[in-house]
Amino acid sequence: MMKRILALLTALAMLLGCAAAENAPTESAYRIEEKKNVPIFISATEMLPGDGMSLYFVDGADDLPYVNVKDWADMLNVAYAGYPQYAGFAVTAETEEEPGIVQLKRENGHMMVFDFANNQIVWDDYLGFLQTTNGTYLDMSGMPDTDDEGRPVYLSRVSARERHGDSTSLKLSDYYGISIIAQDGLYLAPMQTLSAFTFAPLFFGMYYNQECLIASSVIGMDNIKAKLLEYLYTNGVLTNEIMMEAHEKYPDSVEDREKYYMEKAAESEMGQAIIAQVEAGFAQTNYGLYAGTSPKGNRSEALVNYGYGELCMELDFFYGLKDVHHIDHFSDYFVQIDKAVDLLNPDALTADQAVYDTVLYWLDDGHSAPVSHSYLVDPGKDNEMNVGFSYQTREGASSVFDNLRPQYPEALQPYYEVGNTAYVTFNEFYMTSGADYYEAAEKGELPDLSRDTLSLLYYANQQIRRENSPIENVVLDLSTNGGGHAPAALWTVSWFLGEAHMSVFHTATGAESTVTYRADVNFDHQFDENDTLADLNLYCITGPGSFSCGNLVPWAFKADGQVTLLGRMSGGGSCSVNFMTTAWGTSFRLSSPNRLSFVKNGSYYDVDQGCEPDVFIRDFRNVYDRNALTDFINGLR
Repeated sequence: MMKRILALLTALAMLLGCAAAENAPTESAYRIEEKKNVPIFISATEMLPGDGMSLYFVDGADDLPYVNVKDWADMLNVAYAGYPQYAGFAVTAETEEEPGIVQLKRENGHMMVFDFANNQIVWDDYLGFLQTTNGTYLDMSGMPDTDDEGRPVYLSRVSARERHGDSTSLKLSDYYGISIIAQDGLYLAPMQTLSAFTFAPLFFGMYYNQECLIASSVIGMDNIKAKLLEYLYTNGVLTNEIMMEAHEKYPDSVEDREKYYMEKAAESEMGQAIIAQVEAGFAQTNYGLYAGTSPKGNRSEALVNYGYGELCMELDFFYGLKDVHHIDHFSDYFVQIDKAVDLLNPDALTADQAVYDTVLYWLDDGHSAPVSHSYLVDPGKDNEMNVGFSYQTREGASSVFDNLRPQYPEALQPYYEVGNTAYVTFNEFYMTSGADYYEAAEKGELPDLSRDTLSLLYYANQQIRRENSPIENVVLDLSTNGGGHAPAALWTVSWFLGEAHMSVFHTATGAESTVTYRADVNFDHQFDENDTLADLNLYCITGPGSFSCGNLVPWAFKADGQVTLLGRMSGGGSCSVNFMTTAWGTSFRLSSPNRLSFVKNGSYYDVDQGCEPDVFIRDFRNVYDRNALTDFINGLR
């Protein structure tokens, strides 16, 4: 109870401080210091050409960088220039000194407006400001329409039904205690706020460690050193016996147990090799550059207060399942789950644990999860991974399937035939980064079909459509498919149905979009009947492990009605994944505001609760025994 009261008092003090700041005379001065030419790294070994960036620090807080908003326009132009889907992207900055307005204006006319007099940031259309230049308004495919020669490639956008979102205003004082500053000819905003709200489509973040800036994808900030014990265990260096010994010797000390693990691991040659490999590789990673040698210690009071408000604001805007979690404002939610005090603790490890617990235990949605720590935390340390009830239930159910399936080797084959029935099986939707599938298909060098979805469907399509093919039924086994790349999911739906509809509701703005795609499954630059199985008898197997895109695809089949769903209810997971950071540099995944939906009678419905099969099968031995299932399917017709 005392902890909750303290959290309430702290949050109230922040709000009162905001009100006082709003009512203060506009001429009140901040003490602003400039740090010029801070280098920007785009990888651990590559620096961005040029003079770096000028950062500004207010009232002596040297761990909380601000950026001149007008300079940020240049940063956006540099960042988005590296993505083909944003060809022609251009932002210009326009200033109105009275009443203190800076407009960042896109080439498409949409604007991001900084209103310094009223301490707010406004978009006429948030998604319009960040829209791709060669896609649709809310395009989830992220794939080009044509190649360099102008030929159609991969996914053809047949049509789009789009409803634009409302204008968006971040009222920085309300609940958040954040200020943007117009003073001495400067127009300053905290770098984390700018990064979070303008780099979201790129899964990107700007990391500052008091020495340099690192422009990195958030997933690229994975900390391999924190996973060293996991590597040692999975490679058999650390055994269950060693784990038990450590707990018996040091029941109350995590640090002593970890020290014991490392001592035991170093006794074997394999353990020494793994430790040396991780240590050597760590320095070459983005996280190694970020946290390896940077200063350690507590966060400043300014960073603590700003970081808390910024995290609340980002989650209020970007968490796509806020309404179904019955969260009005995360500033209240953190108090209700007793995490506010820890998030306001100067110790970064304590605050990081609160972030980890929030996303993994409390939100518990299957997508939200931690990635890595702040630079202020020793890279060798890790937090406890406390998982929620839904996670435990889903993992428990999935393990049953994972243990059962190997008893039927044919159920492990990516492509398998039994008489008139073809089975296509894969556990994730995956596309090989940078692959030229057209050239690879021409040379017969497609990526490994046991991993790559597009390669597998190309091969399966060839086999099913071969001359004198006996195949009448095609079964897609998604019973343990945990999701993955959205374009590969669209590819799969289009292969089955001829067209794929991707419907998205944007929870932060109210925007709606349904885009219809066709896939070039046989890589011939044509979108025709040779790319679909719509004339065959089609089935899809689902189970509790069918999550995210593994849940979306059955929903698409359900809405269409041409595919018979077999098995158990799918595992849900309705939002695409976004990658985010805190102001003190913690990285995590989050269910984004792009909520994947199915449309019925013009309305967008959430798919998070999973999809009911048409034919319920409790015992999956009847599913993984492909001969038995083939007989069953033939009896359904």
